[in-house]
Amino acid sequence: MGTLRRVAVITGYEWRRALAKKSVLALIILAVAVQTLILTLYSQFTAGTMFLTEEVKPFMWILGVLQGQGLFVQLIAIIIAGSTMSEEYEHGTADILLSKPITRVEYLSGKFLGGFSLLALVEALTTVVGVILASWFFGPQNSLQHVPLMFLAIIYSTLIFFCLSFMFSEALRRNTLAMLIALAILIASSIISQLLVELYRMTGEYLYFYLSRGIPTWGSNYFPSLLMRELMTIPSTAFLNLINDPLIPIEATKRGVSEAILVREALQQAAIIVAIYAIIFILVAVYRLLKSDVTKKTA
Repeated sequence: MGTLRRVAVITGYEWRRALAKKSVLALIILAVAVQTLILTLYSQFTAGTMFLTEEVKPFMWILGVLQGQGLFVQLIAIIIAGSTMSEEYEHGTADILLSKPITRVEYLSGKFLGGFSLLALVEALTTVVGVILASWFFGPQNSLQHVPLMFLAIIYSTLIFFCLSFMFSEALRRNTLAMLIALAILIASSIISQLLVELYRMTGEYLYFYLSRGIPTWGSNYFPSLLMRELMTIPSTAFLNLINDPLIPIEATKRGVSEAILVREALQQAAIIVAIYAIIFILVAVYRLLKSDVTKKTA
């Protein structure tokens, strides 16, 4: 059995293990339910307002696709990745799996690819549901040719918290602890990011600007919407405020440049930030697995 075959076997095993968890299935159902609720509320209570003009309706699929990306998809990523490695130690199955003719790198690769491909499937589901709901509530949608790229952007943006939770899963080897720490970082990053934005608005100090963009949630939250603005032109209404980086209009006024230039700069920065965080977290997980003993079942 070659390397690819062994990795594929571990990947399939990871799918079966993750899908057996009721918490993952419950979050998937909840994510779809919230998508439906939000678009239903928009269709019922914002018609004719500054949020939902006739110009905006053909682009409501963007809100349908992006509105859950900052919370539910990240939570699903944390739950899937947080149990990927740790549960094998807690249940005592890591010793059994690694006693097979498989290297530790193959084992880790299969576990990572299994969890991340399952996350991609979940996001594919929410993306399709978002487009269908937007078409149902608001009529024919425009620029749907960009949906596949938006899907890939969302998947790429989830790498930060997936890899973070995956790292803690291997480093701590405790399922609940790994997920709680990753979740705490997600919440703390969101709060700190908002505080830094407000501090920059009040003081104009670029230190706060750069710090806000270095926070993990900035890249994970705004990379898809930045790509959306780079790919297409949508009506400039209050609808944009729900999905846009709030600092771009401020910077455009302060520096006297067009928002399009700042969007392109921010998109490149977000792509680099996501990659840097993801690589660091994975390298830590690999180092931990290669340099430590496989523990027996924990108490």
